[in-house]
Amino acid sequence: MKTQLSFVLLMLLTCLLSACGKPTEEQKQEALNEVPAIDEPEKTIESLFEVEDGFTVLHLKDFEEFAGKSKEPVSGKNWTEQDGIIACQGQPRGYIYTRVALGNCTVRLEYRFPESAEKNADPNTGFLFYITGENRVWPKCLEVQGKYSEMAHIKSNSKDITLEVTDNPEAREKVRRPIGEWNAIEVVCKDGALTSVLNGTEIATSKPSELKDGFFGLQSEGNPVEFRNIRIQELTD
Repeated sequence: MKTQLSFVLLMLLTCLLSACGKPTEEQKQEALNEVPAIDEPEKTIESLFEVEDGFTVLHLKDFEEFAGKSKEPVSGKNWTEQDGIIACQGQPRGYIYTRVALGNCTVRLEYRFPESAEKNADPNTGFLFYITGENRVWPKCLEVQGKYSEMAHIKSNSKDITLEVTDNPEAREKVRRPIGEWNAIEVVCKDGALTSVLNGTEIATSKPSELKDGFFGLQSEGNPVEFRNIRIQELTD
């Protein structure tokens, strides 16, 4: 748009100066410099996902918080949101969870450990599915790992729930992005079975357990972590 305006202004200047002779290169440059700056439209948050139709975007206000007891002094709020990014300090340990329980659904989100987390070689967080019963550290639920070394692995967070899981470590190593960069997680929940996808590649699947619905949550597990573009689509089939 700025280039078009510059061209128009230059042509007008050329016409005005035609009576006085051909404009010099210096006059052309002065005309271009006088073109007023144009405000660019505000950029939306970059997303690693291409298809978003039918998904509901979640913000921090759409979650409740459960905080466990902290062994260390905590400064400020653990969970905050700014410019569409939900940030977690990692202390105290706990989680935020949706205000509404979910059954069959697809969850998409992106997350990263800030570069400051590199002092910990294996920073940790997680994505909790089918949270059931009392809030505690940790609740009865299934978890898709956010821990760097086990990214997108599926496990049970309850000794009462035995989970049969298929996992692909080679695929994880190939597609996982370094600390400081965003990783895209997609989880499909169908009749109690989970399938996890990391940066477009399927990593793990679990067979159904007794848990088939419950709240969705994000973990605070000792390390700073950021989340963005959290989207949920409930499945009706």
